[in-house]
Amino acid sequence: MNILKFLPILLSIILFSANSYAKETKYSCKPKSAAAVRSNGIQVFKITGKEKPVEITIKDGQGTDSGFFIVNKSKYEILDLGTGKAYAFDKNEPWTHIQDIFFLDNNVLSFILSANASITRYLCDEIE
Repeated sequence: MNILKFLPILLSIILFSANSYAKETKYSCKPKSAAAVRSNGIQVFKITGKEKPVEITIKDGQGTDSGFFIVNKSKYEILDLGTGKAYAFDKNEPWTHIQDIFFLDNNVLSFILSANASITRYLCDEIE
């Protein structure tokens, strides 16, 4: 009889805790294009297709909390500035940011990693 009294409470706790975890989605990303500003002008890098993929994780925000774009050990806060594209910044690494985060029609994630005077466009497939 006591078990029946605690069963609804237990179910409520399980349902609440299951919804309180933010969803994390992992992606494998390869550069599509890259360029940097050098003393002799803009240098465009040749992409061979043999570059090592970069793994990223996108952690969805909860309520009014922002989501995060996690690359290696850097954790960038995702901001949507109302343009249809999201941006991500890390207050500890102000010289680096991620811009133009969006999904292409074929569900491929696209973003630009900007660090100092260089930019790289990445295309990413979800890791299942």
